[in-house]
Amino acid sequence: MLAFTPPSLETFSREVGASAQEFERSLHAALPGGVESLGAGRFRVSAGEVRLEITAVPQSARRIGLFALPVLATRFEFLAGELPARAALIARLDRAMQRGGG
Repeated sequence: MLAFTPPSLETFSREVGASAQEFERSLHAALPGGVESLGAGRFRVSAGEVRLEITAVPQSARRIGLFALPVLATRFEFLAGELPARAALIARLDRAMQRGGG
C-alpha cells in the first residue's frame, strides 16, 4: 500500500491501494493504542514525540478486467516530532501496510 519515503516529511500525499477499513486496520496494527479515529476518514496518530494527522478519501477503484482494487487518496500532515522520528514512523506504517508475498 505505502512504499516510499516522501521528499518532505511535513505534508505529503499518497495514493493507497486499500479500502478505508483495510487502511484503518493497518494503522491500528502498526500502532496499537496510538491511533485516534476522528471520523470521515481522518486519523490522529501518536508515536513517542511524533504527531501525525492523516486524511483518507475513497477514490474510484482501479480495474483490470473483472478485478477491482480499492484506492484511497491520503494526505499526511506532521504536527510534531523530529525528522528521524517522523521517518521511522513512516517506515513503520509502510511495513504494517505491505501486502502479499513474493
